[in-house]
Amino acid sequence: MSILNSIDKTVNEATETGKQYIEVSKKYYKLKVFQQLATLSSYVVKTVIFGGLLLLAFLFMSIAAAIALGDLFNSMPLGYLAVGFIFILLCLLVYVKIAYIEKVLIKNISKTYFD
Repeated sequence: MSILNSIDKTVNEATETGKQYIEVSKKYYKLKVFQQLATLSSYVVKTVIFGGLLLLAFLFMSIAAAIALGDLFNSMPLGYLAVGFIFILLCLLVYVKIAYIEKVLIKNISKTYFD
């Protein structure tokens, strides 16, 4: 009978240890998800703020460049058209390099996620 009691005790202890492991693992993964969400939220907020300010800066710089080119060409519409074409060229450049940009972006995000 002593052997059966010993086996029963060992099985009960293993069951308890397994339950504790599962509970600790659940808590760990909840914290890990919270950390990832907090990091992602932080990046999104910083990107929106930084992007908004950068957009305003580019807007004013584009208007100033268009006016300067308009003075250079002695035609304001030509200045605005020149700036528009510059932006179209930039868009084409980004379109051509989009695979490289995605690769770098995924690499940086994976470092944050898997560390």
